[in-house]
Amino acid sequence: MTVEARVLFVVLFFSVWAFMGLMAWACVAVLRRGNGALLALPISLTGACALGVFVPLIGLRDATGFFLSVPAAIAGSLLGYAGVLALRRRFAPQREAEHSRAVKMPPRE
Repeated sequence: MTVEARVLFVVLFFSVWAFMGLMAWACVAVLRRGNGALLALPISLTGACALGVFVPLIGLRDATGFFLSVPAAIAGSLLGYAGVLALRRRFAPQREAEHSRAVKMPPRE
């Protein structure tokens, strides 16, 4: 296999892991109404790629490893988002309270 083919192969894997991380990030961002979404995007994608790489590093380098790395990438994205939200609550608690009050909808008559 040539060097170009190997690079393309690795880029394909990272693209799949980043895409799955992006989909998980987007779902959580919609559920949270965008609260902390932009801050969490790079951390979520990094977490997705990191856990996606972790699966082949522990020895699963066949098709099973690839198919296990996809849910691992989703979990990495969710862990990254949760970490950012925990840090945000820790260092800016008043902002979280203001946002939760501003988002509440008035009761319908």
